[in-house]
Amino acid sequence: MKLRPDDHEFDELCEVCQKWFEFTILDAQPIVRGWLNRKWKLDTTHGVFLIKSYHPDRYRLYDESALVRALRWQSELHTQGLPCPQILMHQGAQLHSTPSGQRFMVMTFCDGERFIPGQATYGQMHSLGAATGQMHRFLLMLGGFPTQATFLVPEVPERIRHFENVLKAMEQNDKHELYAFAQRQLNALQIIDIREFRNAEIGFAHRDLWADNMLFSGDRLSAILDFDRLNADYLDMDIARAILSGNLDGETFNVDATLGFLDGYRTQREYPTGGILRALRMVWYMESAWWITPNMDQHTVPPQRFAHEMDWLARNMQNLPSLLS
Repeated sequence: MKLRPDDHEFDELCEVCQKWFEFTILDAQPIVRGWLNRKWKLDTTHGVFLIKSYHPDRYRLYDESALVRALRWQSELHTQGLPCPQILMHQGAQLHSTPSGQRFMVMTFCDGERFIPGQATYGQMHSLGAATGQMHRFLLMLGGFPTQATFLVPEVPERIRHFENVLKAMEQNDKHELYAFAQRQLNALQIIDIREFRNAEIGFAHRDLWADNMLFSGDRLSAILDFDRLNADYLDMDIARAILSGNLDGETFNVDATLGFLDGYRTQREYPTGGILRALRMVWYMESAWWITPNMDQHTVPPQRFAHEMDWLARNMQNLPSLLS
């Protein structure tokens, strides 16, 4: 089966999958989503699957041992009842390689709809919160309690120097319209107290829990997707990332839906009263350096969204306690 006459990479994937998994591919549709990696929805004689082929440039960014563990644990999470795709195994492995060296995986295709960022309902957030708590609880059972988070919290002076350099780069490139974004990060750094981060719980986190990686059927979560970045980290990062994706709509932050997420999470695990304030500060402290950049005027749609979230947090850093109360 060919999507176009010269798609030899896809032809090879089809040949290998049909041999290893003993199905016949009836139809294939490309899924244009994500960065560099290629994906297809496969209709087969054994059901509907998704094949994901890792681009070599993207694959080099992964820690292969961490990726292999993440896919293995995704399979365990599916077995334990977490709504997520089941990965097809070959010779005991979830991550495969074709004769030409293409790295790929195959998993069940999950039905559902993505919410528009910022417009999740209370019910959707409650369902997502319960699943996130369940995921964190299962991952602690699988991996234990790690002592080191992937995110190494930099000291405030280091972050200040970073954004001073961002501001200088904007000035050198005459990007006057971007100055305010960098300046607002510097302003927020004057009031942040990173000592509160020391009490944040470290576990194994999804680390990419945003709108594109969640599927819903009405108010019910039908799947959490893309576990590739799963690793030891602050669990607050998952919580804040999910809440920002679901509940920040322009300048409006949906506190009611935020409570829905936390109520759902607490059906599975304890979470401290007021913990969301620390979580939002932490995700800003980590991600602001990713999205507020001298080239942010060239962001595509998802990075534009993330940059808005970071800018909103910086502008509201001092008002967050009253907003969340």
